[in-house]
Parts: sequence; structure tokens; C-alpha cells
Amino acid sequence: MPRLKITSAAAVASILLLGLPISAYALVDDSTSMVSQTPPSVIVFNQKPKEGEINVTYAYLPSAGHLVIHGSNSSGKANDSVIGSTKLDAGAHNNVTVKLDKNVADGTSLWASLTNADKRPFWKTSLPLQNEFLIK
Repeated sequence: MPRLKITSAAAVASILLLGLPISAYALVDDSTSMVSQTPPSVIVFNQKPKEGEINVTYAYLPSAGHLVIHGSNSSGKANDSVIGSTKLDAGAHNNVTVKLDKNVADGTSLWASLTNADKRPFWKTSLPLQNEFLIK
């Protein structure tokens, strides 16, 4: 009978030891799959341009593309006029500077957007196409 207990204990230990590498593998973070699942995003705050440039606090692009600054119409809604842009690689970017092509009056609404390399918006219709910020 004691021999059966030792064999059972050895069997349990063997199962645990063989199962450990499989469990550890399941805990490994596969960062390449996370990159493709992270949605594009842009954060920009109201600001006064410095030397004709604005600062975008954060931008994330799932693939290479452009950070684009659009002007606004008389109602403050985004229009098609691009007044500044910069190319960005895929990934997260902090404190991105974008040179504006023209001076913008205080109180003007501008819109930050992200486009892919073909200059098409990353976002689907369920997410915003632009983020608004004001020039102080």
C-alpha cells in the first residue's frame, strides 16, 4: 500500500512538472497580436501655437500613416482643409509637434485626425474621425 502512495505522488508530480511549461507558455504576452488589436487614437488639448506649431499629446497608429490637422467652418465643424500634417510610424507617439501651414485666430476650432499611408481615416464609423481642440 505505501508503494501505491509513492507511485501516485510521483505520477502527480510528473503531471505537474510536464504541465508547467505549457502553463507558462500560455502566460507569455504576444505583443504582436496586441498591436493589431489596439485601436487608433489621438489626444490633443486646447492650446496656443508656439512658433506656428501645435503639440499633440498622444497618437497611436496601428500602421504607418499621418497625423492631420483640419480647419473648421464658420460653425466650428471640421472641414476638408488640411492646415498641417506629419508622417508617423506605426505605434505610440507622445508630444508630436505639427507645423501649421497658416496662422489661426484665437478661438478657432481645429480637428486632429489620423490617416493611413493612403490618407484614408483609420477609424470605422463607430469611432470619431477627428478630435476637436481650440486655439487660445
